[in-house]
Amino acid sequence: MHYGKDFNLDPTGLLNFSDEIFHPEPDIRRLKDARYVLAAETDMDGNTPLYYMYRGVYRKQDWEIFLEHDIRYDITVLVHGTIGREFVKTVGHFHPVKPNSTETYPEYYEVLHGEAIYLLQKNSRSGDVEEILAVEAKKGDKVFIPPGYGHITINPGDSYLVMANLIERNFSSLYEPFRDKRGAAYYYIQGENGKGEYTRNDHYHHSVGLKMVGAPSLPQPIEAVKGKTLYEGFTANPEAFVILT
Repeated sequence: MHYGKDFNLDPTGLLNFSDEIFHPEPDIRRLKDARYVLAAETDMDGNTPLYYMYRGVYRKQDWEIFLEHDIRYDITVLVHGTIGREFVKTVGHFHPVKPNSTETYPEYYEVLHGEAIYLLQKNSRSGDVEEILAVEAKKGDKVFIPPGYGHITINPGDSYLVMANLIERNFSSLYEPFRDKRGAAYYYIQGENGKGEYTRNDHYHHSVGLKMVGAPSLPQPIEAVKGKTLYEGFTANPEAFVILT
């Protein structure tokens, strides 16, 4: 799936798809849906869209491949800008434990347009933070969300962020861990010089250092994604993605 070929972005942040692509209407997350994870209160209009989620996108000839392997391909568009001083982000979530396993479901992301910061956070049983990473990613970068980690995506750029993900198609995400702590253990805000900076979230009792990572330095646990988009890698070799399910 390629930005500029299979779909394009219009000025409102919505996507226009080519005729051979099946796509649902987007779910829209608005400011009122994200208030409980923001660094500070805001008087901005609660109906302001923050991001658009197209869940279950595929080329029409590939439908059976996704159905057979219980995998879903999504595309999300984050608007750019700030809410107060905080850069626009997703509300974030954790994943449930797989049936008959002790591991949670993983997930795979790819930046299709713009730039992203993926906050990956691991919590203790009490819900406090044990580890948190900020993964900086640009177009073409892929980021694997390992079992045990929740995640939030931030748009630090001055254009729309368009990203894709591959995920098990049936489970329900867990939003409470971030909601109960008003977000991740760090916020990304606009400093006085206009540049982004990280600040601690005081709702966490356990203070841990933030690890900075560039997406190209991360391991890719699925060889099939190397040199290909997530979509191409999956449709060419879906059995390689069994770790997602």
